Amino acid sequence: MSGLFSTFNVATRGMSAQQKALDVTSHNIANANTEGYSRQRATMETTRPFGMPSMNNAVGPGQLGTGVQISSITRIRDGFLDYQVRTENGTKGKYEGREKFLSQIEGIMNEPSDTGVSNLLGKVFSSWTDLSLHPESSNSRTVVAQQSKALTDELNNTYNQLNKLKGNSQEVIKQDVVDINGMLNQLNELNQQVISVKVGGNEPNDLMDRRDLLVDQLSLKFGITINKKALGGEDIKTDDACGMENACLVSSNSGDIRRFSYVSSINKKEDGTYDVTYYKNGDMSTNKNEVTINMKLDPDEYKSLDQGRVLWADKDGNAIKADGSIIENPATFADLKLFTPIMGELNGYMSVQGDIDNYVDQLNGLAKGIAFSINAVHSGESDATTTTLTPDFFLNKDTGKEEEITAGNISINPDIINDPMKINTGINNDPSKNAPGDEKRALAIAGLKDVRLDIQSINKTTTRAGFLDGTKKNKVSLDPVLGVNTITSSVDGMTVSSYFTGIVARLAGQTQEAKKVVTNHESLLAQLEESRTSISGVSLDEEIANMVQYQHAYQANAKIISTVDELLDVVINGLKK
Repeated sequence: MSGLFSTFNVATRGMSAQQKALDVTSHNIANANTEGYSRQRATMETTRPFGMPSMNNAVGPGQLGTGVQISSITRIRDGFLDYQVRTENGTKGKYEGREKFLSQIEGIMNEPSDTGVSNLLGKVFSSWTDLSLHPESSNSRTVVAQQSKALTDELNNTYNQLNKLKGNSQEVIKQDVVDINGMLNQLNELNQQVISVKVGGNEPNDLMDRRDLLVDQLSLKFGITINKKALGGEDIKTDDACGMENACLVSSNSGDIRRFSYVSSINKKEDGTYDVTYYKNGDMSTNKNEVTINMKLDPDEYKSLDQGRVLWADKDGNAIKADGSIIENPATFADLKLFTPIMGELNGYMSVQGDIDNYVDQLNGLAKGIAFSINAVHSGESDATTTTLTPDFFLNKDTGKEEEITAGNISINPDIINDPMKINTGINNDPSKNAPGDEKRALAIAGLKDVRLDIQSINKTTTRAGFLDGTKKNKVSLDPVLGVNTITSSVDGMTVSSYFTGIVARLAGQTQEAKKVVTNHESLLAQLEESRTSISGVSLDEEIANMVQYQHAYQANAKIISTVDELLDVVINGLKK
């Protein structure tokens, strides 16, 4: 029914609606600088009008409005922009991870510099040239020994630093696993809270903002796929399920969810099998989380596990098979499900380990190429097992032999360091029988600087005999001018200096590529974030304008109440007169 009391109720509702709208505006202003906050808007609608058609009200002048109410408080968010930002986050995260470690590899290589491998290589061959001018000089021989030692020390240091860097990248992966599992647990909890609030008929705007912020952070770690479910719930999976039958990380129905565990060590046993130790959820704070599985691994499987390190696990952190069953001990490599994302920081950290391994292999090839070539000319033999009166110049410092030389163990023969006069500079394989001033062998070794060696074909099992067996591109042959055995050039080979220069150039190219991609995606992300902020961000000017609007509306409704009060006073108290 209409009347003064009806007008009073309309004004009361108006004041209540404007007050709630002011509350929303106040909340927006308070969170203007809150990360991940989406501005909220109070949606007003008219309440049920008076005079709805009925048996008792069939004809009338028209419906009378009964006021206003807040129908909903919604947040302003563009889902498509969220999708774009998260996709770009994955790409940016991948190349940021690569750039971070590739830049450190460049620092380890230390090129170009006066103390880098390239400069030291030049000094070694220059010292052999100087020795050919003064073959009888002990000082010249000492310089050869010391310059060569400086080179091997730098190779050793570079090798060790690269392996240390690989260990650092694995530590970062382990910390990422811990952080990711923590994010997933928070997301799962927020997901259930959002659903419970929705069931109660309310809008969990702030909870959804917190959830979206976590999802944004998670998308930097690896590519994600989000499936929207009823009542505001979300199922979050990885872009690549990696063969898992169920790859759901966050579930809207509290179903079977997945987590990740971290492989801390892979130790080879005497029987040839490996003990693979992982920690549940990456948590190494207690030994209770440590699990060891014994298995056989071929070289490729070992490499994949060593570079990957992240295992699919159940919600308690137990490593699982593709069907979700817990892996028992002993196991096979096929039982393990490695998490190998195609995007994000984890992909960057995992891929850069492969790069480090490649650079270590190339340095090992360089060390072997230097050792094989100089030892062959110095001893006059293409086979390290042949007994000669001339000692090998380079050795494996761990075994004292040339076998299995790497950049990490190559060293100068201690006998030569202690007595540089044992360096053979002359034609005869027995240094004691060389004529005074015989410099032919020193010249031959100095000439190796320009010999193109097939270094790129050297691998872990390559020996000097295999490298110079005559059927390959390089072989030992007698130099008719010098009268000593030297090495023939390979048409497809490279000098040791150009080989190392190629390593540095490839590294520079990879680093620059990573930097360019990061720069490009930072620019694109900045544009996307600007677009998202223009929609979801809080504009203080706009909020202040809204505040003034709601304030005036509130005052106007209050004035109506005051007017109705005066009219009621006339009706009630005026009748007494």
